[in-house]
This record gives sequence, C-alpha cells and structure tokens, in this order.
Amino acid sequence: MVGRSGPDESDTRQRLHRVLVAVAVALLPWTVVFTRQYVDLFFSFGLVPLGPSGLTPITDFYFRHTAGLPGYLNAWGLGALLFAVGLANALFGLMSERLGLSLREDPRVTAAMYVFAGLGQLVFAVGFLRRPAGYVAVPFGTVLLWGLVWRYYRRDLAAVFEYRG
Repeated sequence: MVGRSGPDESDTRQRLHRVLVAVAVALLPWTVVFTRQYVDLFFSFGLVPLGPSGLTPITDFYFRHTAGLPGYLNAWGLGALLFAVGLANALFGLMSERLGLSLREDPRVTAAMYVFAGLGQLVFAVGFLRRPAGYVAVPFGTVLLWGLVWRYYRRDLAAVFEYRG
C-alpha cells in the first residue's frame, strides 16, 4: 500500500524516536539541589549553579575539583557514564542499521544502563540528606530515566528476568 511503512522502516523510526527521547533526557536537569542560598542544577554533562558562576563540565568537576568531596558525589558521574554507555549502544544500533551493518543494538543493555544511571541519581540525591540541614535534592533524572525505560524498554528489560529452562 502507498503511504504505509514496512516493518523495517517502522522499527527504524521507533529506534530513532527512542534515541531522540534519550537525548532530550540528557539535556534536562537530572538533580536539582536547593540550599539556603543557592540552587544547583546537575545535568548529565555538568553542573550549572543558578548564580554568578557558569557551567562546570562534569570532567572539570571530577578531574579538577575533587579534593575532599564526599563519596556520594561519585554517583552523579557514574550515572552519567552509564547513561553515555546506554546512549552509545542505542546510537550504535541505529547507525549500524543505517550503514547496512549486521550488528544491532541490544536493548537489554541500553535499558540496564538507563536503570542503573537512574539509580545513581537517586543515590546522589539521597546523599544530600546526610548533609547539614538546609539541603534538599530532587532526583528528576531518576524519574526521567526510569520513565524512559518504562515507556520504551520495559519488555526488553523483562526479558532479562525470564526463565528459559
């Protein structure tokens, strides 16, 4: 039929849509930390304080400003790294399909990386609860990442736990 896409084209569109949604999640703040004086936005790529100073890339945060930081702050960077692995897996699958390669994305790996990245943001936010009074951290990234998995990868993730004995 004219105007209808075949199953391969529909699958490619769905993969592209999942990648675009993941990129949108990467561009939103993952954790918002409120203190008495400041509001800090933690993105997948860096820290943006709402104030006079600008963006601190995540690489600068970990490789230049890490002296004496509490351990829970590592969860933010680890979550960003896991997210990057998941996004790279999804992009690899999309690009290899476009280039005609026989390699494909394993959506279970992508889903697992997003789930663990969301868990990392939750650990990061909970770490602020142990700080002195006046810190509130809201883990939007956990909700966004787990929502992404629920919407696009839940069947793939459920397949990991199926028993095929």
